[in-house]
Amino acid sequence: MVRGHQIVPAYGKRVTDVLKGMLRPSLMAAPGRKLVTADWSAIEARVNPWLSSCAAGDAKLDLFRTGEDIYKVNASATFGVGVADVDDAQRQVGKVQELACGFGGSVGAFNAMGRVYGVVLPEAQSRRMVEAWRRANPWAVDQWSALERAYTIAMRQPGHEFTAGRVTYLYDRQHLWYALPSGRVLCYPHARFERDGITYAKAAWKPAQDAKEWPRARLWHGLACENIVQAVANDLLRDALRRLDAAGQRVILHVHDEIVLEADDVEAAAAQLEAVMVAPPAWAAGLPLAAEVNIRERYGK
Repeated sequence: MVRGHQIVPAYGKRVTDVLKGMLRPSLMAAPGRKLVTADWSAIEARVNPWLSSCAAGDAKLDLFRTGEDIYKVNASATFGVGVADVDDAQRQVGKVQELACGFGGSVGAFNAMGRVYGVVLPEAQSRRMVEAWRRANPWAVDQWSALERAYTIAMRQPGHEFTAGRVTYLYDRQHLWYALPSGRVLCYPHARFERDGITYAKAAWKPAQDAKEWPRARLWHGLACENIVQAVANDLLRDALRRLDAAGQRVILHVHDEIVLEADDVEAAAAQLEAVMVAPPAWAAGLPLAAEVNIRERYGK
């Protein structure tokens, strides 16, 4: 691997790329068992409109309920062609739109995500792609505004609750709290108004050497949206892990939105894993979920 050129070009540009690709497959099931893995399909793209709790957001969810290819739907609206007529290149643009724009991302986010998926466009064209996604997803723009309005008013009126979609904010004159649909409560600690807007104390393992307080970050609507979406997705994962444990399944690993079981009866484990992951908890009623299940001897993508 180090001195040859047969392995590295096939699996990565550098030796470290090859080694990185070997990490997952190094995890194996015990003899006589197999790994059953499943990850949620487009979990953020589903949770985001569900949290908006509006008619336009529910219309977006209907696309998932009916099994539409959401990336083709984006491309159809962007390029003005029928969904069935969207080609592979256009679908790839639609995919980048969905992944980059949901949390208020603009041209910079679109271009950064585009580089990952091989979509490189001039800035003016990237801006048109962002604007097209926002026009096709009015629930998102309204949700960002509603979140910003709710947490800003909460900061101005301490002790009172203000709701945006399915999330509620409250400021206690020290911390800005927000309650999720699951009932879990999180916060932006030591929130305050500053010249560039609302800021809060940001966790840091290693503050600057001469720092006299924790570093601070600015709260803006895209960050607020990303925070609640990822937090709800985490709540779904927690709920699924508890239910699998109660059912006697052996969960050995979870990574991001993926759960890994080790099982003897792999078919039964696969069926139960999928059933648990696609059934939302009571607090997430109406959220359409889907999961892709695989059976492997070694862990991998």
